[in-house]
Amino acid sequence: MAEGRPPQSVPVPPFELANRVMAIDREAADQTYRAQGEGVRDQIVSLLPADWSFEGKRVLDFGCGAGRVLSGFLEEAGRAEFHGCDPDARSVAWARKHLDPPVHVFENTAAPSRLPFEDGSLDLIYAVSVFSHLADGWSGWLAELHRCLAPGGFLLATFLGAASSETIAGEPWDANRVGMNVLFPDQPWDEGGPMVFVSEWWLRARWGRAFELERYLPATDPSHQDWGVFRPRPVEASAALFEQPEPGEIREVNALRHNLEQLRHEGRERERELRRALEGVTGSASWRVTRPLRLLKRRLRGRSS
Repeated sequence: MAEGRPPQSVPVPPFELANRVMAIDREAADQTYRAQGEGVRDQIVSLLPADWSFEGKRVLDFGCGAGRVLSGFLEEAGRAEFHGCDPDARSVAWARKHLDPPVHVFENTAAPSRLPFEDGSLDLIYAVSVFSHLADGWSGWLAELHRCLAPGGFLLATFLGAASSETIAGEPWDANRVGMNVLFPDQPWDEGGPMVFVSEWWLRARWGRAFELERYLPATDPSHQDWGVFRPRPVEASAALFEQPEPGEIREVNALRHNLEQLRHEGRERERELRRALEGVTGSASWRVTRPLRLLKRRLRGRSS
């Protein structure tokens, strides 16, 4: 096992990689990045049982980015086997260069695929700000994490919930109208990707088919996410298992209807933004000056056709 290292021995990644996993101010990027990583690391430790020991354990940071959280576990990596994976090649390359060893970092596919671990071989998996953005493929990845997790192991994951509703969704939180509601499904990953809100009842219903939700900690700050502590159930997990709506649960229907309303509202907002942008262009002096040229091009096209 590799020798552990102090977290301060690792430099902060370039701004574009640091900003990919969290919105930070460029001027305070280094300080904010380190503080956020250490804070998440401390939260993970606090959610584990009081008698938990990293000694001899196997741990996976699922969606590690450039190693923001892994950097805080470098000392523990001297007595435990730490792995990290992410689909972003640039982040993985940087983490490999600066964190490996003592942690082992690899690139995984964006779509669900088999991870390089034997069944039931991981004692702890944490996924920070991953399922809060996975609009597609979430069920396949969840089944794969279940396969890798040892009986009695832990899955710690974060979610967008009530604390972020006003800021991101622009509306008060109503758990009866939120199951797994996806906002901004086409938003590029460099801008944060899709935003996925879930309710605790939905997690207990859907994820509960293969995991026991031991604790759920709602965030109190809009910039933070909720935490869930899960233990695997002895079942065969599959994407289909998680995707089936909960029978007889009216909130499933309410959530679907509300998500459609949210997406329609988003579409209308985008249309208004495009119209304002177009008005700005068509009202400019350059647009008026070049109007005769555009008309001439249309006429020439018409003659050639």
